Amino acid sequence: MVLTSSYNRGVRRLLSSASRNNLLSLRHHRPNYNYTINASRIMFSSASSSSEVADDNIEPAFEDRIKPRVLILGSGWGGFTLARRLNKDLYDVRVISPANHFLFTPLLPSTAVGTLEFRAIQEPVRTIEGLGHYYQAKARDIDSTKQIVTCQDLYKGVRFDVEYDYLVVAAGMKSNTFNTHNIERLEGVVVFFLKHLFHARQIRNRIVECFERASNYTIPAVQRDRLLTFIVVGGGPTSCEFMAELHDFITKDVKKWYPELTKHIKLVLVEAGPGILGSFDKAL
Repeated sequence: MVLTSSYNRGVRRLLSSASRNNLLSLRHHRPNYNYTINASRIMFSSASSSSEVADDNIEPAFEDRIKPRVLILGSGWGGFTLARRLNKDLYDVRVISPANHFLFTPLLPSTAVGTLEFRAIQEPVRTIEGLGHYYQAKARDIDSTKQIVTCQDLYKGVRFDVEYDYLVVAAGMKSNTFNTHNIERLEGVVVFFLKHLFHARQIRNRIVECFERASNYTIPAVQRDRLLTFIVVGGGPTSCEFMAELHDFITKDVKKWYPELTKHIKLVLVEAGPGILGSFDKAL
Protein backbone atom coordinates (compact mmCIF):
# COMPACT_ATOMS: atom_id res chain seq x y z
CA MET A 1 0.00 0.00 0.00
CA VAL A 2 1.43 3.42 -0.93
CA LEU A 3 0.29 7.03 -0.77
CA THR A 4 -1.54 8.82 -3.56
CA SER A 5 0.18 11.76 -5.23
CA SER A 6 -1.99 14.27 -3.32
CA TYR A 7 -1.06 12.65 -0.04
CA ASN A 8 2.55 12.60 -1.18
CA ARG A 9 2.54 16.38 -1.53
CA GLY A 10 0.76 16.77 1.80
CA VAL A 11 3.23 14.51 3.55
CA ARG A 12 6.18 16.46 2.17
CA ARG A 13 4.67 19.71 3.51
CA LEU A 14 4.17 18.08 6.90
CA LEU A 15 7.70 16.74 6.95
CA SER A 16 9.16 20.13 6.07
CA SER A 17 7.40 21.76 9.04
CA ALA A 18 7.82 18.96 11.59
CA SER A 19 10.86 18.52 13.77
CA ARG A 20 12.69 15.21 13.85
CA ASN A 21 11.45 14.38 17.33
CA ASN A 22 7.78 15.17 16.74
CA LEU A 23 5.56 12.42 15.41
CA LEU A 24 2.51 13.20 13.31
CA SER A 25 -0.44 10.89 12.84
CA LEU A 26 -2.68 10.82 9.80
CA ARG A 27 -5.60 8.55 8.99
CA HIS A 28 -6.19 7.82 5.33
CA HIS A 29 -9.74 8.02 3.93
CA ARG A 30 -9.64 4.22 3.71
CA PRO A 31 -10.33 3.10 7.33
CA ASN A 32 -8.12 -0.01 7.13
CA TYR A 33 -4.85 1.92 6.77
CA ASN A 34 -2.98 4.14 9.24
CA TYR A 35 0.12 6.22 8.61
CA THR A 36 2.64 7.30 11.24
CA ILE A 37 4.91 10.01 9.90
CA ASN A 38 8.16 11.45 11.18
CA ALA A 39 10.82 13.59 9.56
CA SER A 40 12.77 10.69 8.07
CA ARG A 41 10.40 7.84 7.22
CA ILE A 42 6.79 6.75 6.77
CA MET A 43 5.40 3.60 8.37
CA PHE A 44 2.43 1.87 6.70
CA SER A 45 0.29 -0.55 8.66
CA SER A 46 -2.85 -2.53 7.95
CA ALA A 47 -4.74 -5.43 9.41
CA SER A 48 -2.93 -7.90 7.17
CA SER A 49 0.62 -6.59 6.65
CA SER A 50 3.15 -3.87 7.47
CA SER A 51 6.08 -2.41 5.56
CA GLU A 52 8.48 0.48 5.61
CA VAL A 53 9.00 2.76 2.64
CA ALA A 54 11.38 5.70 2.24
CA ASP A 55 9.60 8.96 1.50
CA ASP A 56 11.40 9.42 -1.82
CA ASN A 57 10.06 6.07 -3.08
CA ILE A 58 6.36 6.89 -2.76
CA GLU A 59 4.29 6.20 -5.88
CA PRO A 60 0.54 6.42 -6.66
CA ALA A 61 -1.63 3.92 -4.81
CA PHE A 62 -2.16 0.64 -6.64
CA GLU A 63 -5.90 0.66 -5.95
CA ASP A 64 -6.29 4.11 -7.55
CA ARG A 65 -5.00 3.03 -10.94
CA ILE A 66 -7.42 2.95 -13.84
CA LYS A 67 -5.58 0.42 -16.00
CA PRO A 68 -4.91 -3.15 -14.79
CA ARG A 69 -1.25 -3.84 -14.11
CA VAL A 70 0.60 -6.56 -16.02
CA LEU A 71 3.80 -7.52 -14.22
CA ILE A 72 6.39 -9.39 -16.30
CA LEU A 73 9.27 -11.30 -14.72
CA GLY A 74 12.18 -11.48 -17.14
CA SER A 75 13.54 -9.42 -20.04
CA GLY A 76 14.40 -12.23 -22.43
CA TRP A 77 12.72 -13.34 -25.63
CA GLY A 78 9.31 -13.91 -24.07
CA GLY A 79 9.24 -11.12 -21.49
CA PHE A 80 10.70 -8.37 -23.67
CA THR A 81 8.52 -9.21 -26.66
CA LEU A 82 5.35 -9.29 -24.56
CA ALA A 83 6.21 -6.02 -22.82
CA ARG A 84 6.76 -4.35 -26.18
CA ARG A 85 3.62 -5.70 -27.86
CA LEU A 86 1.04 -5.22 -25.10
CA ASN A 87 -1.29 -2.27 -25.63
CA LYS A 88 -0.13 0.38 -23.14
CA ASP A 89 -3.43 2.21 -23.50
CA LEU A 90 -5.16 -0.79 -21.93
CA TYR A 91 -2.52 -2.05 -19.46
CA ASP A 92 0.02 -0.68 -17.04
CA VAL A 93 2.98 -2.84 -18.12
CA ARG A 94 5.91 -3.30 -15.75
CA VAL A 95 9.04 -5.46 -15.95
CA ILE A 96 11.18 -6.99 -13.21
CA SER A 97 14.55 -8.40 -14.27
CA PRO A 98 18.19 -8.29 -13.11
CA ALA A 99 19.15 -7.67 -16.77
CA ASN A 100 18.17 -4.19 -17.91
CA HIS A 101 18.34 -5.18 -21.57
CA PHE A 102 17.12 -7.74 -24.06
CA LEU A 103 19.93 -9.88 -25.44
CA PHE A 104 19.98 -11.40 -28.92
CA THR A 105 21.62 -14.62 -27.74
CA PRO A 106 22.38 -16.26 -31.14
CA LEU A 107 25.03 -13.58 -31.73
CA LEU A 108 26.49 -13.75 -28.22
CA PRO A 109 29.44 -15.99 -29.26
CA SER A 110 30.46 -13.36 -31.82
CA THR A 111 30.90 -10.73 -29.10
CA ALA A 112 33.20 -12.98 -27.07
CA VAL A 113 35.93 -12.75 -29.74
CA GLY A 114 35.22 -9.21 -30.97
CA THR A 115 33.44 -9.99 -34.25
CA LEU A 116 30.55 -7.90 -32.92
CA GLU A 117 30.47 -5.28 -30.20
CA PHE A 118 28.25 -5.82 -27.19
CA ARG A 119 25.96 -2.88 -27.97
CA ALA A 120 25.07 -4.46 -31.33
CA ILE A 121 23.15 -7.37 -29.76
CA GLN A 122 21.29 -5.70 -26.91
CA GLU A 123 18.30 -3.41 -26.54
CA PRO A 124 17.62 -1.63 -23.23
CA VAL A 125 14.33 -2.44 -21.52
CA ARG A 126 13.64 1.24 -20.96
CA THR A 127 13.40 1.82 -24.71
CA ILE A 128 10.01 0.06 -24.69
CA GLU A 129 7.54 2.80 -25.54
CA GLY A 130 4.89 3.38 -22.88
CA LEU A 131 6.46 1.04 -20.31
CA GLY A 132 5.00 1.75 -16.87
CA HIS A 133 8.17 1.00 -14.91
CA TYR A 134 11.24 -1.22 -14.89
CA TYR A 135 12.70 -2.68 -11.68
CA GLN A 136 16.28 -3.96 -11.82
CA ALA A 137 15.81 -6.63 -9.21
CA LYS A 138 15.28 -10.34 -8.66
CA ALA A 139 11.87 -11.80 -7.82
CA ARG A 140 12.23 -13.76 -4.58
CA ASP A 141 8.66 -14.69 -3.68
CA ILE A 142 5.18 -14.68 -5.21
CA ASP A 143 2.02 -14.38 -3.13
CA SER A 144 -0.73 -15.35 -5.56
CA THR A 145 -3.45 -14.76 -2.96
CA LYS A 146 -2.52 -11.12 -2.30
CA GLN A 147 -1.15 -10.74 -5.85
CA ILE A 148 2.21 -9.45 -4.68
CA VAL A 149 5.74 -10.21 -5.90
CA THR A 150 8.54 -9.72 -3.37
CA CYS A 151 11.68 -8.45 -5.07
CA GLN A 152 15.29 -7.92 -4.02
CA ASP A 153 17.25 -4.93 -5.27
CA LEU A 154 20.27 -5.95 -7.34
CA TYR A 155 22.71 -3.53 -5.72
CA LYS A 156 21.82 -3.08 -2.04
CA GLY A 157 19.79 -6.24 -1.50
CA VAL A 158 16.78 -4.24 -0.25
CA ARG A 159 13.49 -6.13 -0.50
CA PHE A 160 10.28 -4.51 -1.72
CA ASP A 161 6.83 -5.58 -2.91
CA VAL A 162 5.19 -4.97 -6.29
CA GLU A 163 1.46 -5.60 -6.71
CA TYR A 164 -0.12 -6.89 -9.90
CA ASP A 165 -3.38 -7.79 -11.60
CA TYR A 166 -1.78 -10.15 -14.12
CA LEU A 167 1.56 -11.88 -13.63
CA VAL A 168 3.71 -13.26 -16.47
CA VAL A 169 6.67 -15.44 -15.49
CA ALA A 170 9.20 -15.37 -18.33
CA ALA A 171 12.41 -15.87 -16.37
CA GLY A 172 15.37 -17.79 -17.71
CA MET A 173 17.35 -20.67 -16.24
CA LYS A 174 20.87 -21.26 -15.00
CA SER A 175 23.22 -23.70 -16.69
CA ASN A 176 23.21 -27.17 -15.14
CA THR A 177 26.72 -28.11 -14.03
CA PHE A 178 25.65 -31.61 -12.90
CA ASN A 179 27.64 -31.02 -9.68
CA THR A 180 30.91 -31.12 -11.59
CA HIS A 181 33.81 -30.68 -9.18
CA ASN A 182 35.29 -27.15 -8.87
CA ILE A 183 32.95 -25.54 -11.41
CA GLU A 184 31.47 -23.07 -8.93
CA ARG A 185 34.80 -22.35 -7.28
CA LEU A 186 36.54 -21.57 -10.58
CA GLU A 187 33.66 -19.77 -12.29
CA GLY A 188 34.82 -16.42 -13.61
CA VAL A 189 38.48 -17.39 -13.20
CA VAL A 190 39.19 -20.17 -15.69
CA VAL A 191 35.65 -21.50 -16.10
CA PHE A 192 33.05 -19.43 -17.96
CA PHE A 193 29.44 -19.78 -19.03
CA LEU A 194 28.00 -18.07 -22.10
CA LYS A 195 24.47 -16.86 -21.39
CA HIS A 196 24.86 -13.14 -20.65
CA LEU A 197 26.83 -10.14 -21.85
CA PHE A 198 29.11 -10.15 -18.83
CA HIS A 199 29.99 -13.78 -19.64
CA ALA A 200 31.12 -12.74 -23.12
CA ARG A 201 33.19 -9.92 -21.63
CA GLN A 202 34.84 -12.32 -19.21
CA ILE A 203 35.67 -14.74 -22.02
CA ARG A 204 37.09 -11.99 -24.24
CA ASN A 205 39.27 -10.67 -21.43
CA ARG A 206 40.47 -14.18 -20.56
CA ILE A 207 41.38 -14.99 -24.18
CA VAL A 208 43.47 -11.82 -24.46
CA GLU A 209 45.07 -12.54 -21.10
CA CYS A 210 46.04 -16.07 -22.14
CA PHE A 211 47.75 -14.92 -25.34
CA GLU A 212 49.58 -12.07 -23.63
CA ARG A 213 50.85 -14.33 -20.87
CA ALA A 214 51.82 -17.03 -23.33
CA SER A 215 53.80 -14.53 -25.41
CA ASN A 216 56.15 -13.86 -22.51
CA TYR A 217 59.43 -15.62 -23.34
CA THR A 218 60.11 -16.42 -19.67
CA ILE A 219 57.08 -18.69 -19.36
CA PRO A 220 57.74 -22.49 -19.42
CA ALA A 221 56.61 -24.40 -22.52
CA VAL A 222 54.25 -26.59 -20.50
CA GLN A 223 52.47 -23.58 -19.07
CA ARG A 224 52.31 -21.96 -22.52
CA ASP A 225 50.57 -25.02 -23.93
CA ARG A 226 48.12 -25.01 -21.03
CA LEU A 227 47.29 -21.33 -21.49
CA LEU A 228 46.62 -21.85 -25.19
CA THR A 229 44.36 -24.89 -24.79
CA PHE A 230 40.71 -23.86 -25.02
CA ILE A 231 38.06 -26.41 -24.01
CA VAL A 232 34.38 -25.94 -24.87
CA VAL A 233 31.97 -28.27 -23.05
CA GLY A 234 28.75 -29.16 -24.83
CA GLY A 235 27.85 -29.84 -28.44
CA GLY A 236 24.83 -27.57 -28.69
CA PRO A 237 24.31 -24.53 -30.93
CA THR A 238 26.01 -22.03 -28.61
CA SER A 239 29.06 -24.20 -28.05
CA CYS A 240 29.53 -25.00 -31.74
CA GLU A 241 29.00 -21.36 -32.75
CA PHE A 242 31.55 -20.18 -30.20
CA MET A 243 34.06 -22.80 -31.29
CA ALA A 244 33.65 -21.67 -34.90
CA GLU A 245 34.08 -18.01 -33.90
CA LEU A 246 37.15 -18.83 -31.83
CA HIS A 247 38.66 -20.81 -34.72
CA ASP A 248 38.10 -17.89 -37.12
CA PHE A 249 39.58 -15.47 -34.60
CA ILE A 250 42.72 -17.58 -34.30
CA THR A 251 43.22 -18.20 -38.01
CA LYS A 252 42.46 -14.63 -39.13
CA ASP A 253 43.74 -12.44 -36.27
CA VAL A 254 45.92 -14.36 -33.83
CA LYS A 255 48.21 -15.64 -36.58
CA LYS A 256 49.02 -12.03 -37.49
CA TRP A 257 49.49 -10.80 -33.93
CA TYR A 258 51.11 -13.87 -32.34
CA PRO A 259 52.65 -15.88 -35.22
CA GLU A 260 55.05 -17.65 -32.88
CA LEU A 261 52.18 -19.03 -30.76
CA THR A 262 49.99 -20.68 -33.39
CA LYS A 263 51.70 -24.05 -33.05
CA HIS A 264 50.80 -24.14 -29.36
CA ILE A 265 47.07 -23.45 -29.79
CA LYS A 266 44.68 -26.32 -29.19
CA LEU A 267 40.87 -26.25 -29.44
CA VAL A 268 38.86 -29.05 -27.82
CA LEU A 269 35.09 -29.63 -28.00
CA VAL A 270 33.68 -32.05 -25.41
CA GLU A 271 30.23 -33.63 -25.88
CA ALA A 272 28.78 -36.53 -23.88
CA GLY A 273 26.42 -37.62 -26.65
CA PRO A 274 27.16 -39.51 -29.87
CA GLY A 275 27.39 -36.30 -31.91
CA ILE A 276 27.11 -32.54 -31.89
CA LEU A 277 24.01 -30.41 -32.54
CA GLY A 278 21.72 -33.19 -31.35
CA SER A 279 18.66 -30.94 -31.43
CA PHE A 280 19.02 -30.46 -35.19
CA ASP A 281 18.13 -32.78 -38.02
CA LYS A 282 20.91 -35.24 -38.83
CA ALA A 283 20.96 -34.04 -42.41
CA LEU A 284 22.49 -30.77 -41.21
